[in-house]
Order: sequence, then C-alpha cells, then structure tokens
Amino acid sequence: MTISDLRRVTRDGSWIPEIDGLRFIAIFSVLIFHMAGELANRSGHIIPVEPRYHFLIWMIGNGDRGVRLFFVISGMILAMPYARQYLADGKKVSLRKYYLRRVTRLEPPYLLAMLLFTVMVATYTRGHLEPHYARHALASALYLHTVAYGTPSIVNPVTWSLEVEIQFYVVAPLVMKLFLIAGKLARRTVMLVGILAIGLAQTALHPNIMQRVGIIFYLQYFLAGLLLADVFVLDLAKMRTSWLWDFAAIFSLTVMFGPVHDLVAAHVVLPFTFALLCLAAMRSVFFRRFLSTPWVAVLGGMCYSIYLLHFALIAVFFKLTRYAIFGNLDFFGNYLIQWVLMGIPVLLLCTLFYVLVERPCMDPGWPSKLWHRVTGHSGAEVEGLDASGIAE
Repeated sequence: MTISDLRRVTRDGSWIPEIDGLRFIAIFSVLIFHMAGELANRSGHIIPVEPRYHFLIWMIGNGDRGVRLFFVISGMILAMPYARQYLADGKKVSLRKYYLRRVTRLEPPYLLAMLLFTVMVATYTRGHLEPHYARHALASALYLHTVAYGTPSIVNPVTWSLEVEIQFYVVAPLVMKLFLIAGKLARRTVMLVGILAIGLAQTALHPNIMQRVGIIFYLQYFLAGLLLADVFVLDLAKMRTSWLWDFAAIFSLTVMFGPVHDLVAAHVVLPFTFALLCLAAMRSVFFRRFLSTPWVAVLGGMCYSIYLLHFALIAVFFKLTRYAIFGNLDFFGNYLIQWVLMGIPVLLLCTLFYVLVERPCMDPGWPSKLWHRVTGHSGAEVEGLDASGIAE
C-alpha cells in the first residue's frame, strides 16, 4: 500500500489534490496551535520564549485560524453543485440525497469519536462521571452544546466548529439561492457586500452573543466559499497558471498568520484572504505543486479524523511526554521534542481511525453494502444514497 492509496474517496471518483492540500494547511495550523497550547499551559514548567522566537510564537498563536479556512473550503465544496445547477445548467441537487449524504458521511465517525471520549473519561474517573456529564454528552452528540450552554463541549471542546458546520449544512440550500441572482456582477457584488456587512457588524455586536449561534458569527466565511464556487464554475478555466499566484499565496498566508489574534477586523479581512489562497492553490506554480504532493494531500484528506481526535489525544499523551521537558532547552527545542514524542503518535492513531472508520464512510454506497451484508437483501431501500450530487 502506498500513501496515495489512502487518499479520500469521492462520490464520482474524481479527486482534486489541491483542495486536500488546502485542508492540510488548515489542519496543520490547528495542530501547531493546540500542541503549543498544551506545552505552554499544562506543562507545569515555565518555558522561556527567547526574543528570536517571538514571530514564530505569534504565528503559532494564530494557528486556530485554520478553522476559518475550513469554513471557506466547506462553503465552496457544498456550493459547487449548486453553482453548476444554477449557473451552468448542471444536474439538479436532490435535497433528500444532500441531507442523507451528510448523515452517512459525517455522523458515524463523529458519534464514535464522542463515544470513545466518553469511555476515556469514564475510565479515567473510574466510572465516577459528574451527574451533568450525560446532559453535556447528549447536547454534544446533537451539535447543540454551544447553543444550549454557551460554551464548547466538555466532551470534545473542538467540536464547536463542527456545530457551526452543521448549522450551515442545514441552511445551505437556502443560502444557495444567491446563485439565482441574475448577472455575474450583481450576484458577486451581493456576496461581497454580505461578507463585508457581516464582518463589520461584529465590531458593534457582542461576540459572545453571536458566537452562541455560531453560523451568525462565521457566515461570511461560508459566503466566501460561495463566491469561490461562482468563480470556479464560470471563470477558473479561463484563468492562466502563473507564478504571480505564488506571490498571492505567500501574501495570503502572511495575512492569515499575521494580524493580532483577537482583532475583530480580521473577520472582515480573512474571508477574502482565504478566497485568494484558494484561487492561488488552483493557478499557482510552486504552491500548487506543494499542495499536490501526495503526503500533503493525503494528510489533508484525513483532516476530519485528525480534527475529531487530536485534541483529546494530545491531552492523553502529554500526561507522559511532559516528563520529557528539559529546563536547559528553550521553548522551540521543547516544542520539537513534543512533536516527535506526542505529535507523531497522535497522527498515527488519527490515521488508523481514518482508515478503519472515516474512509469507509466516504463510500456513498456503504449503507446499501452494509444492509446487504447484514440482511442478504440487495440494499435497494438505501441505494438512493449512492449519488448525492455533492462534490466531496
């Protein structure tokens, strides 16, 4: 088996490595952010950061912006079939298959991961779970924890972003009606104004209120995805490959990791930054080659499994690897050691989960195949799931 054999399974068999390469940038950014946070906040040691590393620490501290890049990519991927339908006389998207595909593709890995974390906590506490834990676990399983409690899940805190994704999946078919606006200029102007308006509104409204219903706080990133889908369907084929797009990629990555972490204005700038990065991924020379590198694209394709598991696994492994923190080393030296001792095992376990759980669920026909294996029937009852009309 080669690394290319691990690439994601798509509905129609086509695979765009550049998109998974972008997912690699997003998930790697989140990983370096959480690894550094674990080292800085839970090591029990004061680890000095020397002046020469201040810019590096600044970049790592902005690594959580990879989540926002995920939102843009999700918006684009979900919007592509609708853009083809409305703008290029493509195949009509079936809402039934659209929603069922989300369930069959995403729910089994998510629910299994949440169950594993609950078992881990129960084992660690020797069965003495807090009385309220079951309620929080149920809210988390239903993607309602942030809405219900106003805080990230206590089962798996990073799933707050998956709650936002689910909210967008629900309203996406309605948002896609933007493609019905006649005229390319008018339609894209509406999308641009929407991105700007939502971002600017956050300077006036209290972030905690908006974040409780996350889609309100992050809708501009999904709208940037819609704008990209519009450009990809109508204009991408006309755009020439050029090394100038490599400079655009460098600029976008600089802006991604550069602005002050909690700067509200970043919510205005970053959607456009990520849109530019996605365009550069498709029409650059060197950046596109990097994103298409097999190990980069394949790891990016595993991003869902990595995202689901990494936070809890980092916490578990760090209970052991924190003893490998050396006072005579600076932050960067200890950080590299943790990547070797903790980061590699975390990635290996995430890969195992991807191979055994997530990747089989990428096959649109897995429900009918499972039904046939269990009952011996043809699986015609669920064969309609085999073509979702959604580009994965």
